[in-house]
Order: sequence, then C-alpha cells, then structure tokens
Amino acid sequence: MKVNKFFKKTTHVLLVAGLTIGLTAPFTGTTAQAAADTVPIQILGINDFHGALETASKDASGSPIGGADYLATNLDNATNSFLQANPGATTDNAIRVQAGDMVGASPAVSGLLQDEPTMKVLQKMNFEVGTLGNHEFDEGLPEYKRILDGVSTNKFGPIVEAYPRVKSDMKIVAANVVNKGTNTVAEGFLPYYVKEIDGVKVGFIGIVTTEIPNLVLANHIKDYDFLDEAETIVKYSAELRGQGVNAIVVLSHVPALSTGNPNTGTKQDVAGEAANMMTKANELDPNNSVDLVLAGHNHQYTNGLVGKTRIVQSYNNGKAFSDVTGELDKTTGDFVSPPDAKITYNTRSVTPNADITAVTEDAKSRIEGVINETIGLANKDVISRDTNPDNKAIDDKESELGNMITDAQRYMANKAGADVDFAMTNNGGIRSDLTTRLANGQNEITWGAAQAVQPFGNILQVVEMTGADILEALNQQYLSNQTYFLQISGLKYTFTDTDDLDHAYKVASVTTEDGTPLKTDQKYKVVINDFLFGGGDGFSAFKKANLVTAIDPDTETFINYIKDQKAAGKVITAQKEGRKVYKSQAEIDKETKDAAIKAIKEATKINKLAEKDKTLTGTTLPGATVSVQKATANARMALAAGPNATADANGKFSVDVTSLNLKKGDQITTTITDPNGYSTTFQATVQAAATTPPDNGNGGTDNGNGNGNNGGTDGNGGTNNGNGSGTNGGTTTTEDPTTTTSNTSTTGTSSNTSLPTTGDTAGLATVFGVILTTTALYVLRKRS
Repeated sequence: MKVNKFFKKTTHVLLVAGLTIGLTAPFTGTTAQAAADTVPIQILGINDFHGALETASKDASGSPIGGADYLATNLDNATNSFLQANPGATTDNAIRVQAGDMVGASPAVSGLLQDEPTMKVLQKMNFEVGTLGNHEFDEGLPEYKRILDGVSTNKFGPIVEAYPRVKSDMKIVAANVVNKGTNTVAEGFLPYYVKEIDGVKVGFIGIVTTEIPNLVLANHIKDYDFLDEAETIVKYSAELRGQGVNAIVVLSHVPALSTGNPNTGTKQDVAGEAANMMTKANELDPNNSVDLVLAGHNHQYTNGLVGKTRIVQSYNNGKAFSDVTGELDKTTGDFVSPPDAKITYNTRSVTPNADITAVTEDAKSRIEGVINETIGLANKDVISRDTNPDNKAIDDKESELGNMITDAQRYMANKAGADVDFAMTNNGGIRSDLTTRLANGQNEITWGAAQAVQPFGNILQVVEMTGADILEALNQQYLSNQTYFLQISGLKYTFTDTDDLDHAYKVASVTTEDGTPLKTDQKYKVVINDFLFGGGDGFSAFKKANLVTAIDPDTETFINYIKDQKAAGKVITAQKEGRKVYKSQAEIDKETKDAAIKAIKEATKINKLAEKDKTLTGTTLPGATVSVQKATANARMALAAGPNATADANGKFSVDVTSLNLKKGDQITTTITDPNGYSTTFQATVQAAATTPPDNGNGGTDNGNGNGNNGGTDGNGGTNNGNGSGTNGGTTTTEDPTTTTSNTSTTGTSSNTSLPTTGDTAGLATVFGVILTTTALYVLRKRS
C-alpha cells in the first residue's frame, strides 16, 4: 500500500460525512455506496508442504492435524465462510497461494513418484500462484519444471513412468532467481503475477531466500544468480505501481517467526529474515506498497506486522494454513488498511475431501509393495532425531538417529573398501524419526519408514580432510543461532562457552572414538554427502576436502545398512552416546591440568643424589624443563638462574647441581614443567657419599692361619676377618632410580613424600667396631 492512501481514504470519508451534516435523508444510501467502493479479498496460503499427503501431527492442545484431504476440506470451509461474510464476493475473490517447498524431502507416498501426486493434489485444490523454495532445486529446476508441466520421463523407473500425471495451472513467480549474468528469471518463470478482482489488480511477487547456494547442491544452482530480496521487491513493486497495481503481495521462501500459536490469537511481533527484508525494503522505498508477505523455510508460526505490512507463516507439512482477509479500495487500487490474518490448524475434525483421498490412496497402492517391505528390526518403537529429549539447558545437538545414520554410512563405506575414519551428515537431511511397526512381538523397520528418514538420495562422497579442516567444520556448527549442525560417527568432542558473539560455543577438544586426539596436520578419510561437499548449510570447510571416491546415495545406504544388520541377525539399538559433550571452561581447565600432571608423574624417574654429586639425572617428558632447588634449615633457597636443564627428545635430562654443594641430609625439590607450562614437583633427601676404597683393593696381609689381624677394605667395600680372605662382604651403593612427588606448584598438584635412603652402613659399623675393640684392649692392658 502507498503511504498516502490513508490520507486519501480519510479525506473521502470526512467529505462524505461532512455532506451529510444537517441532511434529513436516510444514511443507508451512503453506506451502500461505501460498500460498493471496496472489494473483499481472501488469500489462503500454505508453505513447506514437502509432499505431506497423509502426514499426521498434533496441534498445541494435542489434537490431530495434517493430511492433504483434510486440508482441502478446511480450505473450502474457510472460503465458504469468507463468501458468507461477503455476499457480493465470488470464488474469484478468494486466491490460494503457496510460499515454496511444496516438493522435496517428501515421504515415500509422494517422493517415490517424483512428487507428482503432490502436484496433482495442489492442482485439484486450485492453488493459483506460488514461488520456489530451496527444495524445488533438489533435483534441479528443469526436473521441477517437468513435474509442473506434466511431462513423462523414463528416467525414474516404471512406477514413475506409469503414473497418471497432470499439467499444473499454477503460476510460479521467482523474481530474484535469474539466469547467471542476466536479469532473466530462471526457467521461464515469472517475476510477478497480476490477478484482477472486480476491477482491482493485485500483484504477487516471488522471492526466494538468498541462502539457496548454501542449501542446494552446487551443480543445481551453478547457472543462476540469487539477487538481494529487498532490492528485488523494491524494483518490481515500483514496476507494478507503474502499471496501476498498488495492492502487492510477496510470496517469499524467507524465514520469519512470532511468539504464540494459532490458539493464542494474533500477535504483532515478527522476527527473522522476512522482517529484516521488509525493514530494508521500507528504507529503500517507503512507498513500496507491499501489503502482505507470506514467509516460509523455517516452519514456524508467524502473524504480525512490520510497519504496515502483514507477515504470516503457517508451520509446515500441511499442519496449518494462513487465512488472510482485507478490503481493496477501488479508487486507490490498494488495501484500505493492513489485511487481517489468522493461522488456522488443518484439523482432522472435518470430513476429508474424497477426491484428494483417492489421489493419496492411488499413490500408496502404486508403491505399497516397496514401502511395506520389512528390512530390519529395532529395540524400540521409535528411534528419535530429537537432540534434546531431556530439555537440558544446553542442547548437545546429538541424536540417537543421527548416530545410527552416520554409523551406517561409515559401516557401509568400509564394507565397500573405502577405509574411512569418520562420517558426518547435516541434521537437516534427517527428515523424520525412524518409526517401527509392531508385528509378531517385534519392532519392524519398513522400507518406507527408512526412506522417510533419508529421502533426498544425496550421493555419499568419501573425501580426504585434514584434522584442521574437520575442526573448522565442527566449529561452524556454532555460528550465530546454530541453525545447522552435524551428526557424527568415529569422533567425539567437547565444546564449551565462548565470549565471541558470532559463536555461542567452540570446540575445546576432539578425539577419535578410541580417545586418540585428533591431529590437525594428519589427513583423514570422511564420508559426507554431496550437499555438504559443496559447502551446504554454510559448512564451507568441507569445500576444502579432496574427493577420493563416491558410494551409493544416502537413501540406499541407510536402507541397505538396516538390511545388512537384519541379515546378520542383529537388532538395531541406536542411542545417544556422548559424542558431543558440553563442559564449562573451568571443568576443561581442571581436566587438562590433571591429565598433564598425571602424564608428568608417569613419565618421570629421577636418580638418587649423594653428597657432593655434580649432576642430577633421570627421564621425563621430552622437552620438559627440569629445575632443582635445595631447602636450608631456615628457608627454601630459590635459585634465580638455575640449576635447570631441558629433557632431550628421549626424555633424558642431566642437571648440573655443583652450585648446590650437596651434603648428606639436604632436602632437594625437583620441578618438572611440561612444554605446555604444567608442572609438578618431586622431593628427595641427599644420601651419604660412597666410602672411598684404598689403592690396593686387597684384603689383609696375613696368610689366613687364624693369627692375622683384620684385613683392609677391598674394592667392593668388603672386610677381611682374620684370614684375609674377605669373606664378609660390605654394602655396595647402587643408584636405583626412584621418583616421589611433593607439593603443589603454581600449575600442578602432587603429594609430599621423601625418597628412601640406602648407604654404606654395614661398612661403617665394622670400622666403628674395630675402633671400639682396639680402645678396649688398650685400656685393659694399661690397667693390668
């Protein structure tokens, strides 16, 4: 709407009112004239249908909703209510529109037939105009155009070829998707569509999110440019106004959301990219005359205003629809005021439309033999894709189904001989829980249930990535609002908080499943789908990978894995395993420190010190710094410049301790600091020096006849007793390596223990005994 239309309308009303002052004529004639000056309009919209022909869900109160046949009835009921409230209106006043993602990521009942049943249903429900979503690009726009045109193909097998397809009359508008390097809208689609209702023209501009390059296989969008959403709206709204079209609706596959739900009534708050888009458009051109935006892509409830523009969105999968009503001014050709809207659940309390039910049942009959095949067994009725079933304050973004899928991809790749280390997949590719059916007391997995989980058929690629690139990809999960994240196999990691506004969290450490740290400079083989390989969902790190080989599509891989487990007699028992674990920085710091201290203790062995030793030797962690200090009777003596040394590549060290002038009984503290700065201490007591032997190294000189004196000390510290043979050996000092920890350092903790001592005590006792004996004999001789 133009910003000046309110002035025009108000002036018109005031003029009419002024002319009636003092008149005695009845007022009804003026009321009838006013009614004739406006045209009632209803716009019924859906978004993100995804081929949900019979998908059931529940509303906020737990009541059942969903299903195309129920949607047809509820849309008809809404139109009938509108016509009853506006007796002069016809079905031309009621327009049905869609905001993208009608196809793609569909259940088997539609997906196995190339979503042609969905296009048939939309045709029967009289959807008049729509735009593209990212999933219309899943198999390329030419294939989507083929489905719209109802053209046969022999590309997808006999069940698709035999399907009774129809040509769609729905107009597709996509103003900001143009052939590369041109301003021509792709595939012959339109930038906008104009419908005239009782003399008033209404324009519909199509807009697709510019995130498309991050959401679609690169090969399917390489020929297109995606223009700025707001700038495109401003361009074509001006063009439409130049043609006398002032009532403008934007069909956008662009995210939006509001608080509340259909049961809580209209809310005026709107957030998300669609709100930002209109704010920018209003800044670029305050007269843009956009009255209504239908949003999509993020599957949320939306109903509110940005300026004077109504923005709506109605969840996904046919759970609800947008019911927008307003009045068009015949004079201005614009909405009298911002249109009203309500989001209405697609309730199952009505009678389903039999014609639509027939389309669904026909599709089911064509694929029944495929989808009902039992391919495996599970230990529970549902294997969930929910990443936070316990509603923890911090969602770890790991699901039991995600674990199963990535385990399956790694298993099947290795079975094919690819020798992969890890598997990763985007969570957006997991489209539903894996449900089972109870039969013969067992939870059976059907082909159809498995296909519904992984419906895209993306080709799985085996790529080579460095550990650094893998780490980058994992961290890209935590950009901004964490919309896109990964499920992983073969890896475990810890994530923690960050002060970076663009990253809520960061990856703190990564290991392989056996606990081996991920090496950033090592190359690993990883299974990813071709969507991720092209940098999809914003994971640009995967674009650095080198392709090794390709295996089957993800759908077939998942199905074949389940079949393989069944053939091996195994029941699938998927569960969350703590592959992604949140820890606070304080927890991580403590664990890192404790692990470092433990590693130092386990690697360190220090040889004993004896009085007047010149060096302290031992082994510890390679590259660790070793420093030695001596405690005195009054205080610990800290040596500013040493002595210290650095362990060599084998962990061996030798510290020059000459400056300590070691004496027996000195308390020595050795501090080991690893290359990362973590340290712990070891304490020991200096031992007595070994006894110095005489030069001859022989025993006594007597001949061993029993008359000789005590012999001397031999080189082994032995003492010859009388016979000069040295049969009583002394104690030989050996330097047995011993380690003991002591007090906590600034970065490490340890216990406080002294090393045990050994010495030449037997030899000293013998010498002391000889002296006492000699003294005693001398005293006795003097007394006698």
